[in-house]
Amino acid sequence: MNLEQQLLDLILSRPNSKQIKNIAEELEKESKFTLSKDIEKLKGIWELRWSSSKAPFLNYSPLLDNFQILDPLKLDGLNLLKPKGINSIIGTGIVAKLSSLNEKKIGVTFTHAGIIGPYIGLRKLNALTKIKKDQKGWLEITFLSKDLRICRGDKGTLFVLRRINDKILFERFQEFIESF
Repeated sequence: MNLEQQLLDLILSRPNSKQIKNIAEELEKESKFTLSKDIEKLKGIWELRWSSSKAPFLNYSPLLDNFQILDPLKLDGLNLLKPKGINSIIGTGIVAKLSSLNEKKIGVTFTHAGIIGPYIGLRKLNALTKIKKDQKGWLEITFLSKDLRICRGDKGTLFVLRRINDKILFERFQEFIESF
């Protein structure tokens, strides 16, 4: 079994395993990712399965979906914490505008944060607040395949995410961003 498959199996079966960091770092060494040739491959829904951070909202939870939804060609992103099993843009969210910083790094400017959804009647409840003071950061993409993404944040955090294939949820993200 190759390293990528080992890591995918591990983050699904034992998301707190100490082996995850070592395998992720090995995969980073063989990465050939560049934004100029691979930006389209970032598009989609990415589930955070492991993080070196101690912050609870930056770690995997069996009770919550911790998604990063990206549409890099439109420069849109959303970090979304939502209850598992609900196929909608509902939960706590942070809206981001994306930019290319270099061949490996994506700039992130957080614009709004708060509660998203649910629908009450025909109207969706949104309690998002514009972030007044610039909240900027970056993600360095250190490995990317069709199913797995490894990246490092501007504070040194290592993240391991897996792609979620959910066309309906992605369309709901696009509708949310357009109505925003």
